[in-house]
Amino acid sequence: MNRSGMPSHLSHATGFRRIPRHPRKAAFLRVLRKLHAWVGLSGAAFGLLFGFTGILLNHRGVMKIEAGQISEHKVTVEFPEAPASPEALAQALAARFNVPMNRVKWLTKAGKPGRMGGAQVKVADQWTVAFFGHAHFALATYTPGNRTVELEQKDANFLQVLKRLHKGDGGQIGWILLSDAFAGALLFLTLSGILLWTRLAGPKLLAAGLAVGGLAIAILVVSRAW
Repeated sequence: MNRSGMPSHLSHATGFRRIPRHPRKAAFLRVLRKLHAWVGLSGAAFGLLFGFTGILLNHRGVMKIEAGQISEHKVTVEFPEAPASPEALAQALAARFNVPMNRVKWLTKAGKPGRMGGAQVKVADQWTVAFFGHAHFALATYTPGNRTVELEQKDANFLQVLKRLHKGDGGQIGWILLSDAFAGALLFLTLSGILLWTRLAGPKLLAAGLAVGGLAIAILVVSRAW
């Protein structure tokens, strides 16, 4: 019988070790074990989301899984006068469709010189305004000087929204921060899990073998798909 109250032969048979006697090391491992548990619980919902959508993305072609749909339609918007700049165009469209400016980006594509019928011509500049979102997003293409702009709107169904969340499409800062937090939590869970396993259960040689074996399999799979 050891000091933990468990018979010595059972302790060795199950592979579990008692928390080390050193006070500081024991306190550190107890805190680490609690943090590991709480971080894992807090990220459970994100784990389910990324796991479910990962299955949809990986097997949508072979297993003919419905992975969401996007409906598209075009809208022509007319202005009282031509917008003076890409920013003015973005602000006008954002106000028209009640979209916050932090979800709007604009880009200017300069026209390039070309030839048509033997004569040299210059292609007109083009402004594009993108509206980001997970369920609803759009792209407007505009030629400076016109009083109308064509807006291509897209609406995603529920499964497609989950896919866009998985891939980080949509550009919303809140979701990007949450995704980064989840990625950081996965790193912490991996490192703390390895440390806890090597300190509290099983021989270190077995732990090293499992870690190296998993890494070798990952490298093999990635190298074959490169």
